[in-house]
Amino acid sequence: MSVGYPGYDTMNVGIVKIKEVLDQELGVQGIEILEDFLGDKKRELGEDKVEELEDHIFEKVVGEKGIERAEEVVDRIKKIRLSYQLKKLSEGNKSRIHHRKKYELLKELGNVSFNLNQLEETENYFNEMLKVSEELSKKEMIIDSLKSNAELYLVLNDLDRVEENARRMIELAGESGNKVMEGEGIKLAGIVSWRKGDHREGMNYLTDSLKIFEERDLDEKIASVYRELGDLHVSMEDHDKGVEYYKRAAEFFGRAVMLYERANMLLEIGIIKSEMGENEAVEYLELAEEESLENSFFDFAAWSSLNLGEIYLEEGTFKKAEDKSRSALELFQKVEDKHGEGGAKLTLGRSVAGKNELSEAEKILEEALSTFRKLELQESEAETRYRLAEIQKEKGKSELAEKNLEEALKIYDRLDMTEMKAEIEEKLDDLTKYLK
Repeated sequence: MSVGYPGYDTMNVGIVKIKEVLDQELGVQGIEILEDFLGDKKRELGEDKVEELEDHIFEKVVGEKGIERAEEVVDRIKKIRLSYQLKKLSEGNKSRIHHRKKYELLKELGNVSFNLNQLEETENYFNEMLKVSEELSKKEMIIDSLKSNAELYLVLNDLDRVEENARRMIELAGESGNKVMEGEGIKLAGIVSWRKGDHREGMNYLTDSLKIFEERDLDEKIASVYRELGDLHVSMEDHDKGVEYYKRAAEFFGRAVMLYERANMLLEIGIIKSEMGENEAVEYLELAEEESLENSFFDFAAWSSLNLGEIYLEEGTFKKAEDKSRSALELFQKVEDKHGEGGAKLTLGRSVAGKNELSEAEKILEEALSTFRKLELQESEAETRYRLAEIQKEKGKSELAEKNLEEALKIYDRLDMTEMKAEIEEKLDDLTKYLK
């Protein structure tokens, strides 16, 4: 399939699009960032300056909205620049240098589209990238293209196509003596095996790839294999072993200065240990929260704070639960995560209720309920109605409490959540007796 270009025939058209993107993503702030960069030279934003603009945007956005949001905005701008360059390149000669440049642009566009979750476009770019590399008969470029395609198909859960690309990678890398890329292919084959249900074969493949990377002290790649081994064991419900691999992944991501991936591992460890009821959960969640805040990973910081709030809530330390929930809420609002915002309000409302501040708790839970209804998150809506009903009963609002319990019961019935249905039915029975 040929790649469709967005149609930026001149960079002037691209500049108009850049302004539109900044307005869409950041509103007035986006336009101000652009004007601040341009200064008095508002008609002199040439192609060579757009990369500088991307850096400028990142610096202005990251501190306020976090690294993920900053990268998303920059990637949209970057895609405009790269699309223009590819369009311009298609009008030139067809030399080998031309093909190499096209290959590089297709790879960058594929990666940017992948980051933006534009997966159909990503597939188009990566397929075209593979085609160009085959026209050049360059094994290293072909292997790299196969890897990009395999990783995309992994996200799309098209395991047969991942396997096809991985096996071809292993074959070509073996022929060319590229042990590192052979290791990457073996790792992908391992992921396919365990996701298809053959955990033993998957473990063998992953262990083989780990040996290749360890022999070459490739910390980033070692970390990625440990993460996959952790995922494999967690999928088998061997959480203790999974956590041990995640710990090693966090260590090696730290050595490779891949701080985002390290924070993600720390958060994952904390969540699993929390679900297992282990006290060590707090240590890992606090570490994830601290490192995430230091590096503007506000999304991970928010989830770390929220999980800490939930632990403190279960322990009955309501002030600490309230503080963490409020921190989480502020961070979720900063990164514009409505789902997380609703969860933070639910935990915050319950924490405030634990302090017997029922009117404030009721107000916060009503806000959480509104959020979950807008997002159509039925299980979260049902839990919020249940918690809200408990407060309303204590405040003497028995009819409202009964209505919320009945609505929660309907949702749990639709979701076939038998245990929660029984608990709600018991609460309704108690409330009916109370009203009599």
